[in-house]
Amino acid sequence: MAIMRSKDGKNLIVDCDCGCDEGLRICINEFHEDSYAILSYVSGNFYKDQDLSFWQVFKLKCKKIWRILRNKDYCYSEIVISKEDFKELQEYIASVK
Repeated sequence: MAIMRSKDGKNLIVDCDCGCDEGLRICINEFHEDSYAILSYVSGNFYKDQDLSFWQVFKLKCKKIWRILRNKDYCYSEIVISKEDFKELQEYIASVK
């Protein structure tokens, strides 16, 4: 497992070491109470997605464009956590040995 942390400590990326190239990104945003922390899934599908046909790529791009036009972000998964929930998550992680 690789852990990369920004100098200010507000961004953390945890990378899996099994070879799947997947991980988790935690971003702390102190200025918003309702979205204090954002957890994002980091996908390792870069090489897998290189073998798609033109029509498969076109279909994926149209889905992404449609979501953007509807004012939605396109991502695999993301969790927005309040400050209180983030503290509860911190306590849980600290309690696991």
